Amino acid sequence: MPRVLLLLPALWLAAPAADQQISEHAIASNRPPVRWVTTVQTAFHDTFQLTLGGAFGDGPAWQNRVSTGLANLFRPGDLLYLHGWNTTDAPSGQNNTIAGLGYRTPVWRRGSQSLALGSGLQYWNFPFVLTGTTDWLIPGSLVYKARAGRLPLTVISDSWTLLASRLPKGSLVYTQAWIDHPLVKADRVRVSFRHGPAHTYSWNFYATHGHRVVRYQTAVAVEWKETQLEAGWRQQWGLQPRIPDNRYWHLSLSRSFSR
Repeated sequence: MPRVLLLLPALWLAAPAADQQISEHAIASNRPPVRWVTTVQTAFHDTFQLTLGGAFGDGPAWQNRVSTGLANLFRPGDLLYLHGWNTTDAPSGQNNTIAGLGYRTPVWRRGSQSLALGSGLQYWNFPFVLTGTTDWLIPGSLVYKARAGRLPLTVISDSWTLLASRLPKGSLVYTQAWIDHPLVKADRVRVSFRHGPAHTYSWNFYATHGHRVVRYQTAVAVEWKETQLEAGWRQQWGLQPRIPDNRYWHLSLSRSFSR
């Protein structure tokens, strides 16, 4: 029997293994690398205001935020991160802080639509709120992105459930929708205007109940490289007695780093 015929069965058996190795190599090569991502932000706000609707301090408030973590750690597009936030009431110098560990990951995509979910653990220290409180919470987040005609649409729903607090424990959900209008799209600079409604609902969070506020939010953002400058304004309508109708402004500067 010719030698080439003797080699055919061996080649036929080896082909699936080679295909499997090539397939695994292709998957590995298509997987984005793990990156260390850090974002820092400094901002001035009208005052310190909770999503429940109450405002604390005379303002203005100087707010600083930092988050750092690993992207593409377990799956493409995910992020495991630590974050911290502090607001200082300028007239009194009083600080209120948040620190936490979070994880978010994309879970669904179809055409221009996508859905990402997240959770983690947070610690709040709010001396300004009511009689003062320190809390441990479980957050939850849902981010849905699509297009409304030609315009990007983003819906964000954030929830918090109190595990431990000096105040009555419960849960709340804060939902926002944003329509993004690109104004300038150049190679180095992008300018956009975004706007949309927001709403808060509470289940005994800090002894509050039901529909709390409706807001309409606007912002103009200028982005270049990894930097963003944003100016925003919103109108709040209280849906219960003692919740104020008010206007609120902010000005923020953010910068992201990755490696």
